[in-house]
Amino acid sequence: MAQRRPLARPAAPGTFPAAALCAAFAAALALTACQGNPDSWGTGVVKQSDAFGDYSETVVAIPRPTAGPRQFQCAGPFAPNTSAVNIAADFGQANVVTGNIISPDGSTSPGLVVLPNDPALSLEIAWKDAIDMVGPRRVAFTESSAWSVNGIAIGSTLADLEKANGKPFRVQGFGGNGGGVVADWRGGRLGNLGGGCTLGVQLALSASASDQAQARLSGPKSIASSDAALRSAAPTVGVFWVTYR
Repeated sequence: MAQRRPLARPAAPGTFPAAALCAAFAAALALTACQGNPDSWGTGVVKQSDAFGDYSETVVAIPRPTAGPRQFQCAGPFAPNTSAVNIAADFGQANVVTGNIISPDGSTSPGLVVLPNDPALSLEIAWKDAIDMVGPRRVAFTESSAWSVNGIAIGSTLADLEKANGKPFRVQGFGGNGGGVVADWRGGRLGNLGGGCTLGVQLALSASASDQAQARLSGPKSIASSDAALRSAAPTVGVFWVTYR
Protein backbone atom coordinates (compact mmCIF):
# COMPACT_ATOMS: atom_id res chain seq x y z
CA MET A 1 0.00 0.00 0.00
CA ALA A 2 1.17 3.56 -0.61
CA GLN A 3 2.58 5.20 2.49
CA ARG A 4 0.99 8.44 3.67
CA ARG A 5 3.36 11.35 3.34
CA PRO A 6 3.23 13.76 6.32
CA LEU A 7 2.42 17.38 5.71
CA ALA A 8 5.29 19.81 5.61
CA ARG A 9 6.12 21.43 8.91
CA PRO A 10 6.38 25.24 9.03
CA ALA A 11 9.91 26.40 9.71
CA ALA A 12 10.89 27.54 13.17
CA PRO A 13 11.93 31.18 13.51
CA GLY A 14 15.50 31.61 12.35
CA THR A 15 15.56 28.39 10.34
CA PHE A 16 15.65 30.31 7.05
CA PRO A 17 17.01 33.75 6.09
CA ALA A 18 13.52 35.17 6.70
CA ALA A 19 14.44 38.85 6.50
CA ALA A 20 16.20 38.46 3.17
CA LEU A 21 13.47 36.23 1.78
CA CYS A 22 10.70 38.60 2.85
CA ALA A 23 12.56 41.54 1.34
CA ALA A 24 12.87 39.64 -1.93
CA PHE A 25 9.19 38.75 -1.81
CA ALA A 26 8.22 42.37 -1.23
CA ALA A 27 10.40 43.56 -4.09
CA ALA A 28 8.92 40.98 -6.47
CA LEU A 29 5.24 41.38 -5.63
CA ALA A 30 3.38 43.66 -8.01
CA LEU A 31 -0.30 42.85 -7.54
CA THR A 32 -3.23 44.81 -8.93
CA ALA A 33 -6.92 44.24 -8.32
CA CYS A 34 -8.86 42.59 -11.14
CA GLN A 35 -12.58 43.25 -10.93
CA GLY A 36 -15.27 41.08 -12.49
CA ASN A 37 -13.41 37.74 -12.56
CA PRO A 38 -14.47 35.53 -9.61
CA ASP A 39 -11.64 33.05 -10.29
CA SER A 40 -8.82 35.60 -10.10
CA TRP A 41 -7.20 37.68 -7.38
CA GLY A 42 -5.68 39.97 -9.97
CA THR A 43 -2.32 39.91 -11.72
CA GLY A 44 1.28 39.41 -10.63
CA VAL A 45 4.69 39.85 -12.19
CA VAL A 46 6.87 36.75 -12.55
CA LYS A 47 10.55 37.65 -12.85
CA GLN A 48 12.99 35.19 -14.43
CA SER A 49 16.55 35.10 -15.68
CA ASP A 50 18.23 32.35 -17.67
CA ALA A 51 21.72 30.86 -17.60
CA PHE A 52 22.95 33.55 -20.00
CA GLY A 53 21.82 36.38 -17.74
CA ASP A 54 18.87 37.41 -19.90
CA TYR A 55 16.07 38.83 -17.76
CA SER A 56 12.35 38.92 -18.36
CA GLU A 57 9.12 39.84 -16.60
CA THR A 58 5.82 38.14 -17.34
CA VAL A 59 2.42 39.36 -16.14
CA VAL A 60 0.31 36.41 -15.01
CA ALA A 61 -3.19 35.96 -13.61
CA ILE A 62 -3.28 34.96 -9.95
CA PRO A 63 -5.86 32.18 -9.43
CA ARG A 64 -8.00 32.00 -6.33
CA PRO A 65 -7.19 28.90 -4.22
CA THR A 66 -10.77 27.65 -4.61
CA ALA A 67 -10.61 27.72 -8.40
CA GLY A 68 -9.75 24.41 -10.01
CA PRO A 69 -8.99 21.81 -11.11
CA ARG A 70 -5.43 22.73 -12.00
CA GLN A 71 -3.30 21.41 -14.86
CA PHE A 72 0.34 21.42 -13.72
CA GLN A 73 3.08 22.25 -16.22
CA CYS A 74 6.83 22.76 -15.81
CA ALA A 75 6.51 26.28 -17.18
CA GLY A 76 5.58 29.79 -16.08
CA PRO A 77 5.73 30.01 -12.27
CA PHE A 78 6.88 26.36 -12.15
CA ALA A 79 9.58 26.63 -14.84
CA PRO A 80 12.95 24.97 -14.13
CA ASN A 81 14.54 28.35 -13.35
CA THR A 82 11.77 29.63 -11.09
CA SER A 83 12.27 30.71 -7.48
CA ALA A 84 10.36 31.22 -4.24
CA VAL A 85 10.12 34.90 -5.18
CA ASN A 86 8.34 34.05 -8.44
CA ILE A 87 5.96 31.68 -6.67
CA ALA A 88 5.07 34.37 -4.12
CA ALA A 89 4.51 36.88 -6.91
CA ASP A 90 2.17 34.47 -8.65
CA PHE A 91 0.13 33.19 -5.70
CA GLY A 92 0.54 36.04 -3.21
CA GLN A 93 2.97 36.15 -0.29
CA ALA A 94 0.20 35.32 2.21
CA ASN A 95 -0.34 31.99 0.42
CA VAL A 96 3.19 30.59 0.62
CA VAL A 97 5.13 29.45 3.68
CA THR A 98 8.62 28.04 4.16
CA GLY A 99 8.88 24.63 5.75
CA ASN A 100 10.78 21.36 5.97
CA ILE A 101 9.69 19.27 2.99
CA ILE A 102 9.70 15.50 3.44
CA SER A 103 11.11 13.52 0.51
CA PRO A 104 9.86 10.07 -0.55
CA ASP A 105 12.89 8.49 1.17
CA GLY A 106 11.97 10.17 4.47
CA SER A 107 14.70 12.83 4.43
CA THR A 108 13.82 16.50 4.85
CA SER A 109 15.04 19.69 3.19
CA PRO A 110 14.02 23.36 3.29
CA GLY A 111 11.21 24.10 0.87
CA LEU A 112 8.11 26.08 0.07
CA VAL A 113 4.47 25.14 0.65
CA VAL A 114 2.02 26.84 -1.71
CA LEU A 115 -1.59 27.31 -0.56
CA PRO A 116 -0.96 25.39 2.71
CA ASN A 117 -4.53 25.86 3.95
CA ASP A 118 -6.15 24.23 0.92
CA PRO A 119 -5.25 20.50 0.74
CA ALA A 120 -6.83 20.14 -2.69
CA LEU A 121 -4.53 22.77 -4.23
CA SER A 122 -1.51 22.74 -1.91
CA LEU A 123 1.94 22.10 -3.41
CA GLU A 124 5.26 21.31 -1.70
CA ILE A 125 8.37 22.51 -3.55
CA ALA A 126 11.88 21.26 -2.74
CA TRP A 127 14.77 23.25 -4.25
CA LYS A 128 18.10 22.47 -5.86
CA ASP A 129 19.41 25.60 -4.12
CA ALA A 130 17.71 25.31 -0.74
CA ILE A 131 19.41 28.43 0.65
CA ASP A 132 18.18 30.93 -1.96
CA MET A 133 15.18 28.74 -2.90
CA VAL A 134 15.94 28.78 -6.62
CA GLY A 135 15.47 25.98 -9.17
CA PRO A 136 12.84 23.40 -8.15
CA ARG A 137 14.05 19.86 -7.58
CA ARG A 138 10.65 18.29 -6.88
CA VAL A 139 7.02 19.41 -6.64
CA ALA A 140 4.80 17.10 -4.58
CA PHE A 141 1.01 17.00 -4.39
CA THR A 142 -1.25 15.98 -1.49
CA GLU A 143 -3.26 12.76 -1.35
CA SER A 144 -6.44 14.82 -1.90
CA SER A 145 -4.97 16.99 -4.66
CA ALA A 146 -7.15 18.51 -7.38
CA TRP A 147 -4.08 19.03 -9.58
CA SER A 148 -3.34 16.81 -12.56
CA VAL A 149 -0.27 16.25 -14.73
CA ASN A 150 -0.84 15.25 -18.38
CA GLY A 151 -4.27 14.00 -17.35
CA ILE A 152 -2.97 11.97 -14.38
CA ALA A 153 -4.43 12.69 -10.95
CA ILE A 154 -5.19 11.01 -7.63
CA GLY A 155 -7.27 7.92 -8.39
CA SER A 156 -6.04 7.43 -11.98
CA THR A 157 -5.96 3.76 -13.02
CA LEU A 158 -3.35 1.61 -14.76
CA ALA A 159 -5.26 2.11 -18.00
CA ASP A 160 -5.19 5.89 -17.50
CA LEU A 161 -1.43 5.79 -16.94
CA GLU A 162 -0.75 3.61 -19.99
CA LYS A 163 -2.89 5.88 -22.18
CA ALA A 164 -1.14 9.06 -20.94
CA ASN A 165 2.28 7.40 -21.25
CA GLY A 166 1.56 6.01 -24.69
CA LYS A 167 2.86 2.56 -23.75
CA PRO A 168 3.18 0.08 -20.83
CA PHE A 169 5.57 0.77 -17.96
CA ARG A 170 7.06 -1.02 -14.97
CA VAL A 171 6.25 -0.77 -11.25
CA GLN A 172 8.26 -1.68 -8.16
CA GLY A 173 6.87 -4.44 -5.96
CA PHE A 174 4.48 -3.26 -3.25
CA GLY A 175 5.38 -2.91 0.40
CA GLY A 176 7.66 -0.38 2.14
CA ASN A 177 8.14 3.32 1.40
CA GLY A 178 8.93 2.75 -2.28
CA GLY A 179 6.32 0.07 -2.87
CA GLY A 180 4.16 0.57 -5.94
CA VAL A 181 6.31 3.38 -7.35
CA VAL A 182 6.60 3.51 -11.14
CA ALA A 183 10.20 2.48 -11.75
CA ASP A 184 10.45 2.95 -15.51
CA TRP A 185 8.17 4.70 -18.00
CA ARG A 186 9.96 2.73 -20.75
CA GLY A 187 10.54 5.82 -22.89
CA GLY A 188 6.91 6.94 -22.69
CA ARG A 189 5.53 10.48 -22.52
CA LEU A 190 5.26 10.61 -18.73
CA GLY A 191 9.03 10.20 -18.48
CA ASN A 192 9.51 13.49 -20.36
CA LEU A 193 6.89 16.12 -19.56
CA GLY A 194 8.86 18.95 -21.15
CA GLY A 195 10.93 21.49 -19.28
CA GLY A 196 13.18 18.67 -18.08
CA CYS A 197 10.45 17.16 -15.89
CA THR A 198 9.42 13.59 -15.13
CA LEU A 199 6.23 12.37 -13.45
CA GLY A 200 6.64 10.27 -10.31
CA VAL A 201 3.75 8.02 -9.25
CA GLN A 202 3.10 5.70 -6.34
CA LEU A 203 0.22 3.29 -6.81
CA ALA A 204 -2.02 2.03 -4.01
CA LEU A 205 -3.64 -1.40 -4.22
CA SER A 206 -7.41 -1.60 -4.07
CA ALA A 207 -8.86 -2.37 -0.64
CA SER A 208 -10.63 -5.29 -2.29
CA ALA A 209 -7.36 -6.90 -3.42
CA SER A 210 -7.02 -10.35 -1.89
CA ASP A 211 -4.24 -11.27 0.51
CA GLN A 212 -2.98 -13.71 -2.13
CA ALA A 213 -2.79 -10.95 -4.76
CA GLN A 214 -1.02 -8.58 -2.36
CA ALA A 215 1.53 -11.26 -1.47
CA ARG A 216 2.21 -12.01 -5.14
CA LEU A 217 2.78 -8.32 -5.90
CA SER A 218 4.90 -7.53 -2.84
CA GLY A 219 8.66 -7.60 -2.41
CA PRO A 220 11.75 -6.50 -4.35
CA LYS A 221 10.60 -7.09 -7.90
CA SER A 222 9.74 -5.20 -11.08
CA ILE A 223 6.21 -5.70 -12.39
CA ALA A 224 4.94 -4.84 -15.86
CA SER A 225 1.80 -2.71 -15.99
CA SER A 226 0.34 -5.37 -18.28
CA ASP A 227 0.80 -8.10 -15.64
CA ALA A 228 -2.50 -9.92 -15.11
CA ALA A 229 -2.12 -10.09 -11.33
CA LEU A 230 -1.42 -6.37 -11.13
CA ARG A 231 -4.41 -5.54 -13.29
CA SER A 232 -6.71 -7.73 -11.22
CA ALA A 233 -5.58 -5.92 -8.05
CA ALA A 234 -6.82 -2.64 -9.63
CA PRO A 235 -4.24 -0.22 -8.17
CA THR A 236 -4.81 3.51 -8.54
CA VAL A 237 -2.60 6.57 -8.13
CA GLY A 238 -2.30 7.30 -4.42
CA VAL A 239 0.52 9.89 -4.53
CA PHE A 240 2.26 11.69 -7.37
CA TRP A 241 5.00 14.27 -7.82
CA VAL A 242 7.08 15.97 -10.52
CA THR A 243 10.88 15.70 -10.56
CA TYR A 244 13.12 18.21 -12.33
CA ARG A 245 16.37 17.13 -13.97
